[in-house]
Amino acid sequence: MPSFRYRARDKHGALMTGLLEAPDRVQIEASLDKMGLIPISIASNAPSFVTSFRLDRLLRSRVPQQEIILFSRQMATLFGAGVPLTRALFTLERQIKNPAFGSVVKKIREDVEGGGSFSGALKAHPLVFSELYSNMVEAGEAGGILESVLDRLASMLEKNAENRSKIKSATLYPKIVLGAIVGAVVILMNFVVPKFARLYSTFKVDLPLPTRILIALSNAFTSYWYIAAFTALFFFLGVRLYLSTESGKYNRDRLILKVPVFGPLLLKSVISRFSRVLASLYRSGLPILQSLDIVSRAVENRLLESEIKLIEESVRAGRPLSGPMSESKSFPPMVVQMVAVGEDTGNLDEMLEKTAEYYDREVDAAIRNLTTLLEPILLAFIFGIVLFLALAIFLPMWDILKIVRR
Repeated sequence: MPSFRYRARDKHGALMTGLLEAPDRVQIEASLDKMGLIPISIASNAPSFVTSFRLDRLLRSRVPQQEIILFSRQMATLFGAGVPLTRALFTLERQIKNPAFGSVVKKIREDVEGGGSFSGALKAHPLVFSELYSNMVEAGEAGGILESVLDRLASMLEKNAENRSKIKSATLYPKIVLGAIVGAVVILMNFVVPKFARLYSTFKVDLPLPTRILIALSNAFTSYWYIAAFTALFFFLGVRLYLSTESGKYNRDRLILKVPVFGPLLLKSVISRFSRVLASLYRSGLPILQSLDIVSRAVENRLLESEIKLIEESVRAGRPLSGPMSESKSFPPMVVQMVAVGEDTGNLDEMLEKTAEYYDREVDAAIRNLTTLLEPILLAFIFGIVLFLALAIFLPMWDILKIVRR
């Protein structure tokens, strides 16, 4: 929803400034009138070119997730201790080491001091605070449970960051091995194979098929590398362009879930995030339809997002949540059963939280076994490459030795 900055006078003539969200200026004027304020000026809060450039730079630099987690924990502690919101923001503003994040918190404090809500001030910085974050804060403000919501947000962000870190650590070894293989193949194609090709050309022998394939690949690699480079570049740009479309994102996420080893791991991680986020939103007091709308974008997978949208439409039509979930191919029966029990007992948030904890353990176990599962695949891949190179290089030598002995 668009936001507008206003300057107004109260009944005593004091100047008031702030930030409000509304569909248009007319609604802003109506809101100010209800607040007993006389508007002086109302301006759109849409970012200018300079502001957009700065936000883009902020997006590239990315405020570290740990900064947002620490901010949430400290805000929950200060707010729970009875420190006023503006005072808490001012305290944290002076302690933040990251300049970009410090300027964002300063802007949030100024908006709150101007009469805006905390959630509205957060929504003005979507590159730092996600829609999920600001909506949960808004629910916490409305329900008077901002302290617990901020603490819950910190826990949720910590778990997501922990899972991402574990997956990166588990895939580091395969990335190093694949990088080393690519480097070795490039060196062989450029320096080793051409020398053997010149050697074999001096003997009038029929080269074996693996050798002919290897020499052809080496010649293509050394003589037409620029064509390969341009082809790879255009392929890369084409893939990036396709993945920027909705259909590309959907097909990418659909195929990723089918990749052996990684697909099941990612699906468990997505279901864990779905359960945890939905539990947090529902516990914060947001309506189930709004919660499903937010969680569909929080799962960060287009296939699951489309299925959650279908579930949302079914719930809007009056069906229980577990009904359309049972018809989805992505949600395991255990998740559906836990949701059904939660709906029957009135403890949906608790059952979703337990589901998230279960899949967190599943993800942890899968990550621990990831290296064990990948090692045979990597060994088979390396063995295949070494076998092909050995046959291609040494088979002609045996033929040459036979000729020399004759």
